[in-house]
Parts: sequence; C-alpha cells; structure tokens
Amino acid sequence: MNRIEAIYSLINEKDKVVDVGCDQAKLSLMLARRNQRSIASDISEKVINKAASNIESPLIDLRVSNGLDKIKDGEADTLVLSGMGTHTIIKILENTKLRFNKIITISNNYHNILRSKMNDLNYKVSKEQIIKENNKYYNLIVFENGNMNYSESEIELGLNHLDEKMYKEYLDFLLNKYNNIKKSSKDKNNKIDVLINLINEKRNQL
Repeated sequence: MNRIEAIYSLINEKDKVVDVGCDQAKLSLMLARRNQRSIASDISEKVINKAASNIESPLIDLRVSNGLDKIKDGEADTLVLSGMGTHTIIKILENTKLRFNKIITISNNYHNILRSKMNDLNYKVSKEQIIKENNKYYNLIVFENGNMNYSESEIELGLNHLDEKMYKEYLDFLLNKYNNIKKSSKDKNNKIDVLINLINEKRNQL
C-alpha cells in the first residue's frame, strides 16, 4: 500500500474531502471512481492547470489556493495535508478559522512537534500508520477534534498504530539510526539517549 492508497483507505464515502497540496489530484481521482466528490487544491497554478488537462470528472473541484484560503466554511469536513513539512501544516491550520472532523497528514519531518502543536489547536491523534514506499518510511497521522495528555513516548513515537508489524520495522530503523548517530558523535547527546531508551521500551511492549 502506497501513501495515496493509505490515505484513501481512511476516507469514508460520506466524507467531504479537501486535499491541500494535491499535486496531480491522484487522491481525488481515486475518490471520483467511487462517485465521491472532493476539492483538490494547490498553491501552484501550473500544477492545477496540468491536473485540469488530464481530468474531466465533474466530481473533482480543482482550485488554486494558498492553503485553505479558497475553501469556504461547510465545503469540507475532512482535510488531507500530505507531502509537506510539519511547520507548513501548522501554518495552514493557524491561518484558518475552518474546523474539520478529520485531518489526515503525512508530514516530512518533526512528527513530535506535529502531535504537540496539533494538540494545541484542539486536534488529537486518532490513529497512525507507517507506510514504506520506495524504501522510505512515511508516518501517516489521523487527527480528530479534541486534545489529550500524551506521554513522552506517544509524542516522540506515536500511538494507535494500525500496522503493528510495519511499526516494529520502523522502530528498528529508528533505533539503528539513533545508535549510529550516537556512535559517530563526539559530544554527549542527551536527546539521542532519551529517544533510544523510549524506542527500546516501546519495542519491548509490542
């Protein structure tokens, strides 16, 4: 299962979807095949024009939009933010008054900050899924309305993972990564030691 397929699998048929940073609107095309409307937006007019040249479905609403600027209240209850960094995701949400029942993210970095900042915006983690595509790991996180008191392990390593086998593989990857950083570093790095301990504790629990 690739990233788009994973996102698609987490969208219900009655969800009103907006995909921000849609690229070639592949997710919207998949939704249209099951007769589901969606909004596909991107900040790049060139990207939207290219998508429009390949799409004829009346179920796909293509828009040039900076984040959620061109999305109206009530048009969507499910937001997809994939293929961008955590700080971009947070900036998009901080710059809108719109609220969503579900937000599906695949951030390129700083998942710990994403979990924490989303909690500040009153969105809590519902579920997570590790996806391996082209030999690279991606962390998909689904948020819903509300907030919670996370443990340090949950902030750093996530919670409610759907694919335990892939999650274990991801933890092994992280453990190897941080052990190599520790070996190559001449200076003591307390953060690395904390992460290694948290990963070992989590692996023992699974």
